[in-house]
Amino acid sequence: MSLPTPDVARGPVRETSLDAPCPVCGRVPLVLRSVDLELPFFGGALQTTLVCSACGYHHGDLLLTRHREPLRVTLHVLRPEHRSARVARSSSGTVRIPELGASMEPGPRAEAFVTNVEGVLRKFLDVVQGQEAVAETPAERRRLGEVHARIERMIEGLEPFTFVLEDPTGNSDVLQEDVVREALSKEEASRLRSSEMLLDLADLVASEEEE
Repeated sequence: MSLPTPDVARGPVRETSLDAPCPVCGRVPLVLRSVDLELPFFGGALQTTLVCSACGYHHGDLLLTRHREPLRVTLHVLRPEHRSARVARSSSGTVRIPELGASMEPGPRAEAFVTNVEGVLRKFLDVVQGQEAVAETPAERRRLGEVHARIERMIEGLEPFTFVLEDPTGNSDVLQEDVVREALSKEEASRLRSSEMLLDLADLVASEEEE
């Protein structure tokens, strides 16, 4: 995560040396950099970055101060203002598009980001395009082409969809008056994935055996 721009930073960047090994190379110490932010629309936040000077590893996160309990935010995307709704996803947040059967799940190397609903759709589209480039069978290419076209329709506002953001730390949010916010139970929060970040499109692509 890059350093914040001066218009959102509230105070200097603080550095702390941690007596902890780098998860990549195992060297000690790691350096924790943190800075207080005032984000447009979202208010107070804390940006943190772990850095290893030995191998260059870094991991950034964004902690909103508004929520602390496990949270699910749901937005039924029906109008242009829904697609432009601001999204702050911490590194612990999971994004789901149920109509696609697709999810963006976090993990140790997941980075926080602030974008909008359309921007998140484009992240899904980037993954589909990458899979199209390496698809090995006509059936796989055809299914991926269908998914590609469907995401394009969502981006253009031609197909409604549901945007779901879940965070066991409550540090993610969507800023739009039509969102529904609800607390996650401990059981629901514990089921959220915490392995390496991936975009799961398994439900979108049929194998050759299914043809």
